[in-house]
Amino acid sequence: MADRTPTTAQDIGKPQDTAQIPDLLQQARELGTQVRDQAQDLGAQVQERAQEIGTQVRDWAQDVGGQLKEGAHEAVRQAGASASQFSAQGREAVGQLEKTLEDYVRAKPLQSLLMAAGAGLLVALLWRK
Repeated sequence: MADRTPTTAQDIGKPQDTAQIPDLLQQARELGTQVRDQAQDLGAQVQERAQEIGTQVRDWAQDVGGQLKEGAHEAVRQAGASASQFSAQGREAVGQLEKTLEDYVRAKPLQSLLMAAGAGLLVALLWRK
């Protein structure tokens, strides 16, 4: 136990052999170079993958946009057809009402005349107010 030298706070963390310092520095440089190269490679891979994803998203958006456009055109076409059909049904209903009213007036002319006079009187009274 007598051949041990006491260690001080300054000795902790110091390499015992100073010949190892250049080797350690060289290893640190090589490790730093490897890390830098790997980081550059990963960065290039990330950039390439981001470009691929961007292209995929753009293509998908164009496809969806085309589908939406086609769907909108179809909806407009169907709405036009429905409006045309409703218009035809409305004209037919008005024609039937006109025919029914005409038949009623022909069947009961006096009653029809009195109802028309009453409606005219009511409109005139409301018009005054």
